[in-house]
Amino acid sequence: MSSTNKPSHVLADLCITPMGVEPSTKDYIKECVTILQKSSLNYNVHANGTNFEGNFDQVMSTIRKCVERMHEMGVPRCETSIRLNTRVDKSITMHDSIRSVANAAQG
Repeated sequence: MSSTNKPSHVLADLCITPMGVEPSTKDYIKECVTILQKSSLNYNVHANGTNFEGNFDQVMSTIRKCVERMHEMGVPRCETSIRLNTRVDKSITMHDSIRSVANAAQG
């Protein structure tokens, strides 16, 4: 277990739904992906959002940048869903989590 009991690494799942704009969200998603690319965080876009991981403070700062960018693009309202996975007993990565589930599914 970590001596400080404070997580330094976090896995995040982010879904930002722009409201009050056209139904297609690809241009907004593209902007968030650009922010993630500039952040150097490890990320994976999936059908209903984006998973990414890294330093806790950097992850939270990146989420803020994505939300702020939506409003800069003229989105009047955003509904944002954030799920965080933190551990203090061992280091985790997105790859580790996916591999663990895949191994369990194989029996």
